Amino acid sequence: MKAMPIIIDDPNWSVLKSDTVYDSGNQLRVVRQCVQLPDDRIVDDYFRIDLPSFATVYAVTEDDEVLLLQQYKHGVGQVCLTLPGGQVDPGEDPEFSARRELLEETGYGGGRWLSGPSLVLHGNQTIAKAHVFVARHVIKIADACSDDLEDATLVTRRRFELRSAILAGELPVTSHVAAVGIAEALFEAT
Repeated sequence: MKAMPIIIDDPNWSVLKSDTVYDSGNQLRVVRQCVQLPDDRIVDDYFRIDLPSFATVYAVTEDDEVLLLQQYKHGVGQVCLTLPGGQVDPGEDPEFSARRELLEETGYGGGRWLSGPSLVLHGNQTIAKAHVFVARHVIKIADACSDDLEDATLVTRRRFELRSAILAGELPVTSHVAAVGIAEALFEAT
């Protein structure tokens, strides 16, 4: 049975009031809004959380190996695998940021780049925007030189091995798992 679409005359919410509850500069901002829903209900305490946008890179070598970082992630509370990437600085182009982060964290660059979609991490509170990139045929061009808080070890996995790593919980960051899926869909499409 096919689901019937829900039709809303005006899906937009009207922001009646907005107050910044916390602002740490370019790292975290929490905003409390008073919003009016399309059915005229008022929500006095709707919170939005804004973090900086970031880029994630699914980088694949000429040997069909994916570049991964093995590192402690404090939000996860354990050592895990992640994709290279990081914060998009204010005014910075997301692809430029992705290329910079890949070089800094892995020493790899070059290759053929594809831009995936930009994703919002949480549909209700926004949280952050994730820009997904695929870099094929990357090559080692420098030593890694990252100033990240985490100490990272570069590891590689064959593309076909990532699904098992994800299902085993080795790659636990949701945005990185989404980036792997998007990247593999882009590989199929090109």
